[in-house]
Amino acid sequence: MATALLLTTATLVAASACGTEKAESGDSTVPTSASAPAARVTELIVTLKKSPTSKAQTWKLTCDPPGGDHPEPKKACAQLAKQGEKAFEPIPSDAVCTEIYGGPEQGSIEGTWRGTRIQATYQRKDGCGLDRWSKVSELFGELPRVR
Repeated sequence: MATALLLTTATLVAASACGTEKAESGDSTVPTSASAPAARVTELIVTLKKSPTSKAQTWKLTCDPPGGDHPEPKKACAQLAKQGEKAFEPIPSDAVCTEIYGGPEQGSIEGTWRGTRIQATYQRKDGCGLDRWSKVSELFGELPRVR
């Protein structure tokens, strides 16, 4: 009986020593491994066309820390952090969209967000596009108001 209890205790101690080591960093938990910095890399190319015939504006955006030549990297990175993966989700193919025109603007985002490859396009020609655009609006900057 004592031998069985000793073996059970030893097994539990060994099992509790296994697992993923983590370190607290701000308000998120970050794995402590050599690949952690690479896994959280954010480096995006943001492209905006204010109309189909206008010249495209392009910026580089990095986060953690915010940088690149984007005009407002802190705002853009904060919005991405708040939205998470929702920022890049496509409009569902079965979505019913309102016919609310927001403007001719088109945008795209390509690169890496927190270690994940991203390639997404955005438009403002209907309600679904407007909702999706609003999740990343800081990446595209201030736009003229529709009258």
